Amino acid sequence: MIPKRRGFTLVEVLLTLAVLSVVLLLLLSAFTGTGRAREVLSSRSKEFRQVRLVMDRLGTEIQGAIASPHREDSALTCREDQFSGKPAATLVFTALREPESESGRPPSDVVKVRYFPRLAKDGTSLELHREQSDLPFVGSRIPSREALVAEGLQGFRVELYDGTTWHREWPGGGGQKTRLPKKMAFELKGMRGETYRREVPLPLAGQETELILSGRRPAVSP
Repeated sequence: MIPKRRGFTLVEVLLTLAVLSVVLLLLLSAFTGTGRAREVLSSRSKEFRQVRLVMDRLGTEIQGAIASPHREDSALTCREDQFSGKPAATLVFTALREPESESGRPPSDVVKVRYFPRLAKDGTSLELHREQSDLPFVGSRIPSREALVAEGLQGFRVELYDGTTWHREWPGGGGQKTRLPKKMAFELKGMRGETYRREVPLPLAGQETELILSGRRPAVSP
């Protein structure tokens, strides 16, 4: 006598499907959580990277800041505004730097740099832009270069130290227009509210009267 084969009952099939659904749901949740964590880490990494690059670049450039009473247009200036309630400073300074021999532009060891904010298209964050003018005192009409250096900011603030007091605008205290601050501090406020601050000394502060900026490169002896 051939024994009858016993199949699965409807209850067993439903129970198996229920268990399988729970397992699939747990796996889907794990993958979704991993994807979200990866997106968050990628966003934070991008934010830290751009903040570090801006702080390194601005910190290096401002250490080469120069000014001369013989040329008021060489003066360092800083103005603080508010964009949608966010601190937004505009910093302009003249600086010494290495000429860019491979840029296809006239070599210049004196440049004028402007860091300024703009309100982003979303209306909730700031963009930080950098503009550079080569050979600023020659009247050569070389077009300036502008580039976006940071985005997604909640603030950009600059403070300048005259030896006794910190100022948020410069020149401060009715002093000489071409006077340089002893040091400068700048703050970047990230999208999540974190504040990153760096203080940088200005080595040429106090030597303004010794600089005569003609805007021309010194002649090289043969």
